[in-house]
Amino acid sequence: MSQDNNAPPAGLPPRVAKALLDKLESDQAFRDAFTQSPAQALRSLGHTEAAPCIALKPGAKLASPAEIRAQRAKLEATMTAVQKADCDLSSQSGH
Repeated sequence: MSQDNNAPPAGLPPRVAKALLDKLESDQAFRDAFTQSPAQALRSLGHTEAAPCIALKPGAKLASPAEIRAQRAKLEATMTAVQKADCDLSSQSGH
């Protein structure tokens, strides 16, 4: 089955989204690695497919573990559904 080139990218598998959020909440080394290279961080979790919408916007900083924890259900639902153009892991406050 061919993928429609106009379709938005598919979401992450639920187990990958859960593992990603678990690590972003609890593992500072992983958070640092994700900030440097989201694709490489995802590969370390066993996800080898492209995930262009799992990235930080230029100049944005990664949400804190507390912010991720507070929005966990929403983030997980978004990551496993069709991805949006902006990454929900970016802190919009600019702090």
